[in-house]
Amino acid sequence: MTKPTRATTVRIVPLHSREAEEAIVAGTAEERLALQIRLSEAGWALTGRPVPEYSRATMPVRLISLAEDR
Repeated sequence: MTKPTRATTVRIVPLHSREAEEAIVAGTAEERLALQIRLSEAGWALTGRPVPEYSRATMPVRLISLAEDR
């Protein structure tokens, strides 16, 4: 993976979209997890902001089902 720059384009698509359905990544669970880590690091690098340092227990998240997201 090349190092992202501020000129790199990032595209976000809904999980239930056709584009997301076509984005199947082959490999073992470990390989897919490693890819997710690399993509997350690249995404944060593109923001130009530091990676948050909060704990998993205090992460600001909202858990919803896919049905609620539609």
